[in-house]
Amino acid sequence: MTEPTRLLAVDCGNTQIKFGVFRGDALAVNFRIATDAHKTSDEYAVLIRALLAGEGIDSRSFDGAALSSVVPPVLPLLERAVAKVTGRPCLVIRHGLDAGVAVRTAHPAELGSDLLCLAAGAAVRYPLPAIIVSFGTATAFVAVSAAREIVGVAIAPGILSAAQSLSANAAKLPQIDLAQPESALGRDTIGAMRAGMVYGFAGLVDRVCGEMGRAMGAAPAVVATGGLLNIIAQVATTVTRYDAFLSLHGLRVIWELNRTGTAAPPAAADPPLE
Repeated sequence: MTEPTRLLAVDCGNTQIKFGVFRGDALAVNFRIATDAHKTSDEYAVLIRALLAGEGIDSRSFDGAALSSVVPPVLPLLERAVAKVTGRPCLVIRHGLDAGVAVRTAHPAELGSDLLCLAAGAAVRYPLPAIIVSFGTATAFVAVSAAREIVGVAIAPGILSAAQSLSANAAKLPQIDLAQPESALGRDTIGAMRAGMVYGFAGLVDRVCGEMGRAMGAAPAVVATGGLLNIIAQVATTVTRYDAFLSLHGLRVIWELNRTGTAAPPAAADPPLE
């Protein structure tokens, strides 16, 4: 029996970098580190190799690697680090690669690689149509039609960013740890801030998803993902599924679709919606 393909998937966000080790289509191991533009590629390589070794994984056992990054200064650092660690070229996710979904927005090349990965993962893991809600530094909504097309995106502030901005700009409001409020009726300053942030952002999620569904003319599944999903997703009434590692699964899908030519030039742009 042949061994399943082993892939290292790397998703670099503004705050954290997620790593996933796949054996075939199964996510066997995952870990996170802080995003740091001041690290060198060598420092990233040492850290990645150590984390893999801690899981008993030979860094040279991979069949390939795939990388998505929304932080331009960190992208080349991680690309070099991953190539050093695995000894293989790294597929960098960019517009024009086959992702198993078409991009039908007005300017397809503007779509972030992170959102493309989320759509690619959702298209193989969940019934379509679907809306993916990513809770991170920003709160992003990606609408994927039953025809496997990305038909629209909405982007709002992230709850953590909003909480930090609130305390930074209101002299008497402290920085708080975000957590589920005991009640919508805040009885002290921290309780009041938690109630406003959590229920307010849950309302934002429900309204945006409702408007997206109406614009799509469908009743899409709503899949929550991202590092902050537990804070809001269980309060928002529209969220039906939770998938903390959806972006990593999307990276695997795109790598599988493009694995025969990681250095191939981008394909022609998808035509925009009329």
